[in-house]
Amino acid sequence: MMPTHYRALLFSVTLAACLLAIPVAAQQAAPPAAPPPGPPPIPGPTMSDALKALEVARAAATKQNLLLTCAVVDSRGDLVALSRMDGARFYTADIARGKAMVAALFGQPSGNMATFGAQPFFSNLNTAAQGRLYPIQGAVPIMKGTQVLGGIGCSGASSALDEETAKTGLSSFTN
Repeated sequence: MMPTHYRALLFSVTLAACLLAIPVAAQQAAPPAAPPPGPPPIPGPTMSDALKALEVARAAATKQNLLLTCAVVDSRGDLVALSRMDGARFYTADIARGKAMVAALFGQPSGNMATFGAQPFFSNLNTAAQGRLYPIQGAVPIMKGTQVLGGIGCSGASSALDEETAKTGLSSFTN
Protein backbone atom coordinates (compact mmCIF):
# COMPACT_ATOMS: atom_id res chain seq x y z
CA MET A 1 0.00 0.00 0.00
CA MET A 2 1.20 3.48 -0.92
CA PRO A 3 1.67 6.11 1.76
CA THR A 4 -0.96 8.85 1.76
CA HIS A 5 1.45 11.61 0.78
CA TYR A 6 2.48 9.61 -2.35
CA ARG A 7 -1.16 9.11 -3.30
CA ALA A 8 -1.84 12.82 -2.89
CA LEU A 9 1.24 13.62 -4.98
CA LEU A 10 0.23 11.13 -7.69
CA PHE A 11 -3.32 12.54 -7.72
CA SER A 12 -1.96 16.12 -8.02
CA VAL A 13 0.41 15.21 -10.88
CA THR A 14 -2.38 13.35 -12.73
CA LEU A 15 -4.81 16.25 -12.24
CA ALA A 16 -2.22 18.78 -13.44
CA ALA A 17 -1.48 16.69 -16.54
CA CYS A 18 -5.17 16.49 -17.38
CA LEU A 19 -5.68 20.21 -16.89
CA LEU A 20 -2.66 21.02 -19.07
CA ALA A 21 -3.90 18.71 -21.83
CA ILE A 22 -7.31 20.42 -22.16
CA PRO A 23 -6.05 23.67 -23.76
CA VAL A 24 -3.83 21.68 -26.16
CA ALA A 25 -6.81 19.59 -27.30
CA ALA A 26 -8.96 22.69 -27.72
CA GLN A 27 -6.27 24.30 -29.89
CA GLN A 28 -6.23 21.28 -32.20
CA ALA A 29 -9.64 22.09 -33.71
CA ALA A 30 -10.57 20.84 -37.14
CA PRO A 31 -9.04 22.79 -40.03
CA PRO A 32 -11.31 25.37 -41.68
CA ALA A 33 -13.53 24.09 -44.48
CA ALA A 34 -12.16 24.46 -47.98
CA PRO A 35 -13.81 27.09 -50.15
CA PRO A 36 -16.35 25.76 -52.66
CA PRO A 37 -14.85 24.71 -56.01
CA GLY A 38 -15.01 27.02 -58.99
CA PRO A 39 -14.87 30.78 -59.34
CA PRO A 40 -16.62 32.92 -56.76
CA PRO A 41 -20.10 33.94 -57.83
CA ILE A 42 -20.49 37.36 -59.38
CA PRO A 43 -23.11 39.29 -57.46
CA GLY A 44 -26.26 40.27 -59.29
CA PRO A 45 -27.48 43.81 -59.70
CA THR A 46 -27.78 45.77 -56.48
CA MET A 47 -31.12 47.24 -55.54
CA SER A 48 -29.68 50.69 -56.11
CA ASP A 49 -28.57 49.75 -59.64
CA ALA A 50 -31.91 48.06 -60.33
CA LEU A 51 -33.90 51.09 -59.19
CA LYS A 52 -31.75 53.36 -61.36
CA ALA A 53 -32.37 51.12 -64.39
CA LEU A 54 -36.10 51.06 -63.70
CA GLU A 55 -36.18 54.85 -63.47
CA VAL A 56 -34.37 55.14 -66.83
CA ALA A 57 -36.85 52.67 -68.36
CA ARG A 58 -39.82 54.54 -66.84
CA ALA A 59 -38.59 57.85 -68.26
CA ALA A 60 -38.23 56.25 -71.71
CA ALA A 61 -41.75 54.80 -71.48
CA THR A 62 -43.18 58.15 -70.39
CA LYS A 63 -41.62 59.90 -73.43
CA GLN A 64 -43.45 57.42 -75.66
CA ASN A 65 -46.73 57.61 -73.70
CA LEU A 66 -46.48 53.96 -72.69
CA LEU A 67 -47.81 52.43 -69.47
CA LEU A 68 -45.35 49.68 -68.58
CA THR A 69 -44.17 47.50 -65.79
CA CYS A 70 -40.44 46.70 -65.73
CA ALA A 71 -38.59 44.21 -63.57
CA VAL A 72 -34.96 43.49 -62.72
CA VAL A 73 -33.95 39.99 -61.59
CA ASP A 74 -30.63 38.46 -60.56
CA SER A 75 -28.92 35.60 -62.41
CA ARG A 76 -31.13 33.01 -60.68
CA GLY A 77 -34.27 34.87 -61.70
CA ASP A 78 -35.00 36.18 -58.22
CA LEU A 79 -36.66 39.58 -58.21
CA VAL A 80 -34.43 42.52 -57.26
CA ALA A 81 -36.86 45.36 -58.06
CA LEU A 82 -40.09 45.98 -59.97
CA SER A 83 -41.82 49.18 -61.04
CA ARG A 84 -45.39 49.34 -62.34
CA MET A 85 -46.37 52.69 -63.79
CA ASP A 86 -49.69 54.21 -62.78
CA GLY A 87 -52.31 52.86 -65.16
CA ALA A 88 -50.30 49.80 -66.27
CA ARG A 89 -52.35 46.60 -66.29
CA PHE A 90 -52.03 44.41 -63.19
CA TYR A 91 -50.83 41.34 -65.09
CA THR A 92 -47.90 43.20 -66.65
CA ALA A 93 -45.93 42.73 -63.41
CA ASP A 94 -45.90 38.93 -63.76
CA ILE A 95 -45.11 39.10 -67.47
CA ALA A 96 -42.26 41.62 -67.06
CA ARG A 97 -40.72 39.45 -64.35
CA GLY A 98 -41.19 36.28 -66.41
CA LYS A 99 -39.49 37.84 -69.45
CA ALA A 100 -36.60 39.08 -67.26
CA MET A 101 -36.24 35.60 -65.72
CA VAL A 102 -35.91 34.01 -69.17
CA ALA A 103 -33.28 36.57 -70.22
CA ALA A 104 -31.32 35.98 -67.00
CA LEU A 105 -31.56 32.20 -66.95
CA PHE A 106 -30.56 31.75 -70.59
CA GLY A 107 -28.26 34.77 -71.00
CA GLN A 108 -29.96 36.12 -74.11
CA PRO A 109 -32.92 38.32 -75.04
CA SER A 110 -36.21 36.66 -74.13
CA GLY A 111 -37.45 37.03 -77.72
CA ASN A 112 -34.70 34.65 -78.86
CA MET A 113 -36.28 31.92 -76.75
CA ALA A 114 -39.68 31.80 -78.49
CA THR A 115 -38.89 28.65 -80.51
CA PHE A 116 -37.25 26.97 -77.54
CA GLY A 117 -40.29 27.91 -75.44
CA ALA A 118 -42.41 25.53 -77.52
CA GLN A 119 -40.18 22.53 -76.71
CA PRO A 120 -41.16 19.92 -74.10
CA PHE A 121 -37.96 20.60 -72.11
CA PHE A 122 -38.92 24.26 -71.67
CA SER A 123 -42.45 23.26 -70.74
CA ASN A 124 -41.06 21.02 -67.98
CA LEU A 125 -38.69 23.75 -66.83
CA ASN A 126 -41.53 26.26 -66.73
CA THR A 127 -43.63 23.82 -64.72
CA ALA A 128 -40.78 23.57 -62.21
CA ALA A 129 -40.65 27.39 -62.15
CA GLN A 130 -44.38 27.45 -61.37
CA GLY A 131 -45.30 28.81 -64.81
CA ARG A 132 -43.46 32.09 -64.29
CA LEU A 133 -41.23 31.98 -67.41
CA TYR A 134 -42.34 33.97 -70.47
CA PRO A 135 -40.20 33.29 -73.57
CA ILE A 136 -41.50 36.29 -75.48
CA GLN A 137 -39.77 39.47 -76.63
CA GLY A 138 -39.36 42.21 -74.06
CA ALA A 139 -36.32 41.45 -71.88
CA VAL A 140 -32.53 41.45 -72.15
CA PRO A 141 -29.81 39.95 -69.96
CA ILE A 142 -27.62 42.12 -67.73
CA MET A 143 -24.03 41.07 -68.47
CA LYS A 144 -20.58 41.75 -67.03
CA GLY A 145 -18.19 40.48 -69.67
CA THR A 146 -19.41 36.97 -70.37
CA GLN A 147 -21.08 36.54 -66.96
CA VAL A 148 -24.84 36.94 -66.65
CA LEU A 149 -25.71 39.16 -63.67
CA GLY A 150 -29.46 39.14 -64.24
CA GLY A 151 -32.13 40.39 -66.59
CA ILE A 152 -34.36 43.39 -67.16
CA GLY A 153 -37.77 43.01 -68.77
CA CYS A 154 -40.77 45.19 -69.52
CA SER A 155 -44.43 44.52 -70.35
CA GLY A 156 -47.45 46.59 -71.31
CA ALA A 157 -46.84 47.68 -74.91
CA SER A 158 -45.90 45.77 -78.05
CA SER A 159 -43.12 43.24 -77.53
CA ALA A 160 -40.75 45.35 -79.63
CA LEU A 161 -41.43 48.48 -77.53
CA ASP A 162 -41.11 46.45 -74.34
CA GLU A 163 -37.65 45.25 -75.43
CA GLU A 164 -36.60 48.72 -76.58
CA THR A 165 -37.54 50.10 -73.16
CA ALA A 166 -35.71 47.26 -71.39
CA LYS A 167 -32.59 48.01 -73.46
CA THR A 168 -32.85 51.67 -72.47
CA GLY A 169 -32.97 50.62 -68.80
CA LEU A 170 -30.05 48.25 -69.41
CA SER A 171 -27.95 51.19 -70.61
CA SER A 172 -27.81 52.48 -67.02
CA PHE A 173 -25.79 49.40 -66.00
CA THR A 174 -23.00 50.14 -68.49
CA ASN A 175 -22.66 53.83 -67.62
